[in-house]
Amino acid sequence: MRYKSCHLIEHGISINVDSIQACCLSREFNKGQLPIIEKYENNKINWDELFEIKRRHRKHQSVMDLKFCEGCYNLREEDWDNEDYISYINFDHWSQCNSNCIYCGVQSYKPKTKNNVLNAIKELIKQDKFKNTGEITFQGGEPTILKEFENLLKLFVKQGSKVRIHSSGILFSRAIKEGLKKGAVSVVISPDSADENTYKIIKRVNKSKQVWDNIKHYRKNLKGGNENLVKVKYIIIPGINDNFEEINLFLNKIKELDIKSIILDIEYTYANKNINAISEHVYILMDYIEHFAGENNINYELYDSAKYAVKNRKFEKTTDFSKEIFDKLKKENIDNNIKY
Repeated sequence: MRYKSCHLIEHGISINVDSIQACCLSREFNKGQLPIIEKYENNKINWDELFEIKRRHRKHQSVMDLKFCEGCYNLREEDWDNEDYISYINFDHWSQCNSNCIYCGVQSYKPKTKNNVLNAIKELIKQDKFKNTGEITFQGGEPTILKEFENLLKLFVKQGSKVRIHSSGILFSRAIKEGLKKGAVSVVISPDSADENTYKIIKRVNKSKQVWDNIKHYRKNLKGGNENLVKVKYIIIPGINDNFEEINLFLNKIKELDIKSIILDIEYTYANKNINAISEHVYILMDYIEHFAGENNINYELYDSAKYAVKNRKFEKTTDFSKEIFDKLKKENIDNNIKY
């Protein structure tokens, strides 16, 4: 019998400020995130309890019965894997950052823990309940200023794990550099603009040159199959960087630094509010970036909101980027009614 299953419910956890969940994917229309353990205290995780809860979830014929996963792109028409282990971990358990992005609220959170889970992860490994077959992700606050970050990173590199790190890029990390050189780590940096003034508007810090210099530093020593491990992200923010001038500045910078991986997303609040009515303007920009990536042999990825937008797309894909298309977008102005 086939089930609609999910690898994150089977073998994933997202460690948040004061709770543990199956994943970090959340939409207003699917009632928010799926909780696994609602609270954890004293930096301890009860792994026996966690696996028991996961077993209860897998007893459902479908994750749809859990009423949290409707529309998620991670759903699979496959049998559940009933083995107890963790292979996907998302670290999102701190809120400090050295940037102040207009679309992000991490600095407004009030942490209720001491932000230390290193011992809990060591215990998971000691119990032989961790496998390196998934992916480890650092996001939330800025990982390079997290006290336990380097020790966690070294631990997972030693385990042979695939690690993805989301960083502001403001601080250069030797641990990230070494992980990149070993091919064990990928780093995602989201400057969202190659223009210093636009960067300052979005990030509310004046660090554009520093960030692009660090991107260049991370990239310059990577060769062969590791070239795409430095991933530069562009979040389309309607009304701010959603025009061809901004896009072309960004793409020219990508070409200048020989970046081999672009990640594209759409600003979360706008996308969540308009999930079934994303502007054609936004789709054309997405198509243009994808076209550029293909023409220049650059890896192209979509993140959460962009994936949902593509899944719900109602416009034909743009393939002819003529002057008329460019002129049309220059005249358009998206009013997303969102005050940042």
